[in-house]
Amino acid sequence: MSAFLGLDKSTLSGLISRAERRGLLTRGTSPEDKRAVVVLITDAGRDLIERLYAQGREELAPATDRLDPHQRHELARLLEPLLSPPLPLTPRRPAGRTGALDG
Repeated sequence: MSAFLGLDKSTLSGLISRAERRGLLTRGTSPEDKRAVVVLITDAGRDLIERLYAQGREELAPATDRLDPHQRHELARLLEPLLSPPLPLTPRRPAGRTGALDG
């Protein structure tokens, strides 16, 4: 997961720990591999996502309200593949690393 997000494992672990302390996530053991840790969203985490989504819609409303219905539909159609899960499971480059020589 850290490679997918382009983060160091320690950074990702710290972010998960903070979210867990806030009650947004919980950790558990994988039923398939007892050594693996699974991270699950809590009801409080889902509530936060819903609030952020609503806030984002509210913030974008002045711009999207200028579009006619056909343009709004077209914008939504174009954004759908970018914003809808599941995201591709390809690793991202860590910040600051570019070029073909990175390994």
